[in-house]
Amino acid sequence: MLRNIFLVVISSLVLCASSTFAQMHDTPEKGFTSWLPAAQWEDALLTGNGTLGAMVMGDPFEETIILNHALLFLPNEGPVTPPNMANHLEEIRQLQLDGKWEEAARMGVQLWEEAGYGAKKWTDPFVPAANLNFEMPASNIKEYRRMVNYETAEAIVQWKDQKGKFERSTFASRKDSVLVTRVTGTAPIDLDVNLVKHPHAWNQSEFISSVIKEANTTVEDDQYLHFHVTYNKPHQNSPLGYDGVARFEVKGGSLEFNGNRAVIRNAEEVLIYVDIKPYYTEDNSASLAGLKKTISAVSTSYDKLIESQLESHGRLFGNMKLDLKPTEEEQAMTSETLVLTAKKKTSAGIIQRQFEAARYNIICATGTNPPNLQGIWSGTWTPPWSSDFTHDGNVEVAVSHYLNGNMPELMLSYFDYHERMLEQYRINARQFYGAKGIHVPSHTSTHGLNNHYDETWTMEYWNGGAAWTASFFYDYYLYTGDVEFLKERAFPFISEALAFWEDFLVLGEDGMYMVNPSYSPENNPLEHRWQNCINATMDIVLVKELLRNWIASAKVLGVSKNEIRKKENMMALLPPYQINEADGTIREWLWDGFSENQSHRHASHLYGLYEMPDMDLLTDPTLKAAAAKTIEERMKIRKQHHGGEMSFGMCLMGNSAVTLRDKENTSEVLEYLSMYYWTKGMGTTHNPGNLFNMDISGGFPSLITRMLVNGRPGHIDVFPALPDDWKNGSVEGVLVRGQVEVNKLEWTEKEVDLSFTSGKDQELTLDFGVEANGKKVKVSGAKLLENQGGTIKVKVQGGVKVEVVWE
Repeated sequence: MLRNIFLVVISSLVLCASSTFAQMHDTPEKGFTSWLPAAQWEDALLTGNGTLGAMVMGDPFEETIILNHALLFLPNEGPVTPPNMANHLEEIRQLQLDGKWEEAARMGVQLWEEAGYGAKKWTDPFVPAANLNFEMPASNIKEYRRMVNYETAEAIVQWKDQKGKFERSTFASRKDSVLVTRVTGTAPIDLDVNLVKHPHAWNQSEFISSVIKEANTTVEDDQYLHFHVTYNKPHQNSPLGYDGVARFEVKGGSLEFNGNRAVIRNAEEVLIYVDIKPYYTEDNSASLAGLKKTISAVSTSYDKLIESQLESHGRLFGNMKLDLKPTEEEQAMTSETLVLTAKKKTSAGIIQRQFEAARYNIICATGTNPPNLQGIWSGTWTPPWSSDFTHDGNVEVAVSHYLNGNMPELMLSYFDYHERMLEQYRINARQFYGAKGIHVPSHTSTHGLNNHYDETWTMEYWNGGAAWTASFFYDYYLYTGDVEFLKERAFPFISEALAFWEDFLVLGEDGMYMVNPSYSPENNPLEHRWQNCINATMDIVLVKELLRNWIASAKVLGVSKNEIRKKENMMALLPPYQINEADGTIREWLWDGFSENQSHRHASHLYGLYEMPDMDLLTDPTLKAAAAKTIEERMKIRKQHHGGEMSFGMCLMGNSAVTLRDKENTSEVLEYLSMYYWTKGMGTTHNPGNLFNMDISGGFPSLITRMLVNGRPGHIDVFPALPDDWKNGSVEGVLVRGQVEVNKLEWTEKEVDLSFTSGKDQELTLDFGVEANGKKVKVSGAKLLENQGGTIKVKVQGGVKVEVVWE
């Protein structure tokens, strides 16, 4: 009798424990698992909502969650107005015309030094906000795993020991703008929590003391942990410091505060809410009160919070889907296995999983700002390149998936950031060249002033930033058809970017416009080490694109024909592309005496193939062949170094190859990106295996999307670079320029099924490439106007779904 009662009790306990743990997370369908805690911050699990970020290390008993905030660039060196270079512009130009490149390079630095600014100023670095530390009683681990769910942005740690099964799940809520952590278990939870400053190395002590005046943790109102930081050297573009607040909801058990930590005992479930906010006035009480109000208003139901997360973050992630038919083995790979396997040989299935990881990363990193070099995450006080916004390619690659990846609302953060900096961009234009309009520097973080003077890396002479930025304003209009955006935001920015060039350009002896000084990021000709130059091809192509976009916008908005003619005349005076006689490639500098430096990570002279193509490169067979040859030459150094440093440059190379329908080089670029640039937490890196960096988290999925479907207004390329081993698959929810959404593109070895919807009435050319020649085509929902084997032309109605089937 007693034995039977004992068995019933034990069975009940087992059922209860199983039921409780069954409510914990299963392996996510979209996401990954890992079998080891992170050994370094770069391998942490990532979550973010575009304002708050968190890096979960995954130790069961001594957990660290590194907290980040999009605005926390540590004020170190305050911005200064650039010295007046305009008064010396003619001297600089003449030095360059005389071939005195060193003297011209030195001039900018000399003016900087004479202004009393000393050494080159770096941007304020992006640093950790705080650490949320957990301590639980140690016990022998029997089972362990950590994982990320891409659809909910939950970073989850699970383990089993002799006491029971436990789980911590953390996510940054996009709707409620707080960081939520839940701790559950099948046994009572004993937990100590603290909110403290992120530790620094001994050799950083002097630096930390110079920039942080105060950092302490206190208990507020017997219910909050309050972490308060005061900066030592705030400036007019930075906050004075910031506050972090943690609130606790404990089910069962007890909650007490002991010193500066929360002590929880015998709990059934613990919910922890954290928010961080910079403050801008000496009295931070209002800011702190706002923080408390925010985290006190958040639902205490974890399930309801996840429902909201699925409606916001989950919707963004699910707007586009890629299916490359991964095997069961590939789908089951832990992150460690996936990363190591890819280094030996990647596959379509592995690439799909990396696509999803990268897309997830870039969504999490976007909101208040576009992604900085590390997205929205940092675990170091001295990040490479300050983890700032680098505008000669890095940011542009990071944001390149928003539009074709069906997340146009995320693109607004990029525009918002630049519009906040407009007045300082105007100062740059006036101080550097006495010009109207705007000048976007190569590096920014808390401010937009160009403070990056250097003798060799002469980024002070890089003038293409505003034009490149303006191209995304216009591209947003091409994708969305938002005329109000074009009128109120895009056209004004494009006009200011163009106003600079109207003042800055001068006519050369040949009667054509000359860009002097100029800069081709971050390369130098073989003749010398200085990067300043005349007529960088990239600058010329950028101005042409800027003029084309201005003219097209002006026609939509009804600007006078006289003004349009002026811009057309200006375009006619820009020098054309040139081809190297020595190797048949596009010249990087349209100036005599410069030899091509092909062993370089950048290929900025291919800018006309990066995004919206320069049609000169596609319609002129000689130029098209030269562009293809340029890719071949610049790929040589990549092949020598397994892709090599600067992964975002690989993405731009891949984009260029896709535009030319160069399947071989595109596939090779994709292979390198898949094989060598991933962390064990499925973050991405700048170099093979090192330097945590989020550039390719935008560029990798953007490149894959273009390989399947890409286009310009009125023209859609289908499979411009489909790899040979992608025999079956599908992609859904791709946006294409011209207000087209590809609802689904599905292919097998026997048939291609394309369905899409246009946002307006129009005629569209669908180019399936020469491989489609001779195939049978069936069109429904649109009028078939032409069928030339691999290319068809259809007339579509806005809002009507069109289906094209190739048998």
